Amino acid sequence: MQLIWTKGFSETEIYKSANIDRRLFSKIRSDSSYHPQKQTILPLLIALHLNITEAEDLLSRAGFALSPTNTTDVIYRFCIQNKIFNQNMIDELIYELS
Repeated sequence: MQLIWTKGFSETEIYKSANIDRRLFSKIRSDSSYHPQKQTILPLLIALHLNITEAEDLLSRAGFALSPTNTTDVIYRFCIQNKIFNQNMIDELIYELS
């Protein structure tokens, strides 16, 4: 939540931009024992417009990392590094390249 406020976004902007259900986002926000899956965190990296260092840090805190051999992870890394923060475009790339 600190990243959302620091980046100047509203919570609504983030969960809509990440295409995450409002209830799931609420669970992430309010349930400290809940650990979201990697496929939930990846769109949040994009919605938050994180740079690669911030993205890797957030993933690491959740117990994940971007793999150099996983197509989805490579696409996310490329998009973050090139400031492509459009989740629909990323989803299309993943669909086309997977």
